[in-house]
Amino acid sequence: MTNKEVLVNGKLSRDIEVSKNDKGNSFVKFCLICTRDGINSYSDYINCIAFGEIANAICRKGEKDTAYHIEGNIRTNSYEKNGKKNYSTNVVVESFRLLDA
Repeated sequence: MTNKEVLVNGKLSRDIEVSKNDKGNSFVKFCLICTRDGINSYSDYINCIAFGEIANAICRKGEKDTAYHIEGNIRTNSYEKNGKKNYSTNVVVESFRLLDA
């Protein structure tokens, strides 16, 4: 296990976004809502990305409110948009399973 490995349980906050990179390979982006327990509970929104066969499998099984258990690694990126440097953090999915609703 690496120090960047994460386990996340949550529901899709919206439908999955399918894209292709410059080489024509498909990948998917999605966001999981993870509700924290406690008196003052609130939700975290975890951005995820998946590639290859994992991306294809997630697409076949996912729509808004589908519950997942995700295992993956944290990846941070930076990019420029409109002359401003932006940063993003995503969980790169290595495996997943559907959870009972």
